[in-house]
Amino acid sequence: MPPNSRFRRALHYIFELQLKLSMLALFAMMLIIVADVFMRYAFNAPIRGTYDLVGILLVIMVFFGLARVIADRAEITIDIVDGWVPASSVRLLMGAAAFVALGVLVFFFWSMTGPMTSAYNYGDRSLELNLPVWLIWLLSLIGLSGAILAAALTAFSPRTATPADDMDAGQ
Repeated sequence: MPPNSRFRRALHYIFELQLKLSMLALFAMMLIIVADVFMRYAFNAPIRGTYDLVGILLVIMVFFGLARVIADRAEITIDIVDGWVPASSVRLLMGAAAFVALGVLVFFFWSMTGPMTSAYNYGDRSLELNLPVWLIWLLSLIGLSGAILAAALTAFSPRTATPADDMDAGQ
């Protein structure tokens, strides 16, 4: 087995793990919100820390879910141009979009390191649970790292099928 395929398999395992964490975060977020609403209305005793927990779980859900979506090329696309240009042009546009996505994600990563560093240096804490805010930023950067890896994998791998071909295969 070539090392490249082992590397891709390891990356896809990481993306799958990140997706499972994202799904678990969404499930936990729903449970916490339902429990908080129930406790608030049934016993007039809301759950302490719900605001912070939901915020943290939302960060995990969004940033850890990105990698698998990008790796599977399952982003929402509008295929207006696909019908009037040759398939080779569609592949070229998809490649360009993959490189733009990679650039945007790297820019996001770079932009997020400053606020994380500031939160660490100033000792910022969350409102209800008094957790260090830089840890939340760190979680987002870890999730975004997986998305950057997925975008790099997508940008640098050959694309042989167009989105229309993918849809035709599913029918």
